[in-house]
Amino acid sequence: MKHKASSDKLASMASRVLQDENSSKKAKSLAGSVLAQHEPHEEDKEEKKNVN
Repeated sequence: MKHKASSDKLASMASRVLQDENSSKKAKSLAGSVLAQHEPHEEDKEEKKNVN
């Protein structure tokens, strides 16, 4: 089974939806799902390792 992740563009759009106070609960729920499926870039993974 091929692993799928949300694109950077889609994750950026989802982030804006979550920050928009006018977004519906349904839109925010879907945006949260998109971000949950988004894989961070390698630099972000390394940065997270160094914080822990």
